Amino acid sequence: MRERVEQERAWVRSFQQLMFGIVGVFLVVILPIVWWTDSLFWGIVYMALVLVPVNVMYVRRYQMRQRLNPKLTHRYRQQLGSDMLNTVAFFLALNGNELLETKVFYTVGLLVIVLAGWITMRIDKRIKQEDVWRPTYKQTGR
Repeated sequence: MRERVEQERAWVRSFQQLMFGIVGVFLVVILPIVWWTDSLFWGIVYMALVLVPVNVMYVRRYQMRQRLNPKLTHRYRQQLGSDMLNTVAFFLALNGNELLETKVFYTVGLLVIVLAGWITMRIDKRIKQEDVWRPTYKQTGR
């Protein structure tokens, strides 16, 4: 169990570093370009490209959890799909006005966002019920 907790912590640290880097590059590089060009195109392209490393991190977490607890592979696979759907929903939420020009597409985008949130809550609840190892960091002695 200690190995599992340590690997989860390592993944969280890596993910936080990735997010810090993504936000830093956005603030230092992309926002000035958007202001200078007076176009959101580069911000949208950057955000679309950012989805790739974020989803790679989700795949790594899935593989790590699958190795450490193979009994819940199906739940971890569902969580991976849900996380990837959430990144797409987040992208649509931030860029919906620029990308979705018709009301039909905008409505579909809103449905994707709502569906992603609902699926995530449902899967997270099931994982918490079935994966009994999930101690908090305080319970592990650190």
